[in-house]
Amino acid sequence: MLLRTFGSSGAWSLACKGLVAAVAVFGAAVPTAQSYLDVPEPVIWVEEDWVLTLNEPDNGFDSPQFHTIMSPGHDLEGNYAQTLWNYREAPDYVGGGIQLQSYDDESLLRVRSVEQRSLSSTAETITWTQGLWTDGLTLSFYITNGLSSSWGAFGRDMRIDENAALSNLNGYSAEVSAANCCVTYGMNRVEMLMITEVRRYSALGLVSVDTTPRVVYEYDEDLADGVGQEQ
Repeated sequence: MLLRTFGSSGAWSLACKGLVAAVAVFGAAVPTAQSYLDVPEPVIWVEEDWVLTLNEPDNGFDSPQFHTIMSPGHDLEGNYAQTLWNYREAPDYVGGGIQLQSYDDESLLRVRSVEQRSLSSTAETITWTQGLWTDGLTLSFYITNGLSSSWGAFGRDMRIDENAALSNLNGYSAEVSAANCCVTYGMNRVEMLMITEVRRYSALGLVSVDTTPRVVYEYDEDLADGVGQEQ
């Protein structure tokens, strides 16, 4: 049985003996990752590690702006989560900050704004982890382990839940995340946006670790000229 607890800070923690990549088995010896692959278990939890490298942000224009998406399925026709970075758009547009959104197809279900400040540090690197978790009735999306010169350490209380009868996340694909994320404004101020690692867990523990780099955006002066760009 996988134990998940939430501390007073809202951070996600896992408390058991015999930790394997921060996931433990309660009352049993912890098998190796290879043994999980030998007997596949339903995936109930997925995490992605992300990195964004800036060259010169402009907080006078709240630039750059980008969004990331994470879906439990192979498309965006059901439940999925979206994060808006350096802007918020619901109920009205406001520059700066971070906003979590949950969708069912094209219907916006829930919104949570968790930051207000704008990106403002030249050539900074922003890192964070975003994840999906299901208990069969509720689909939870969260961001944790965030670090930024502009926003400092972030990822506390950054979680949004939605009713979704999903027994597992076997349909999840990192390619769906990469294909549906983009820099929407100020592309000339971003050097790179990418997924660096993906981890999948079953109720027993770690199933797989994928360290294949997935580059969502990489600055190219010729390609970026005029498209999603501001001076």
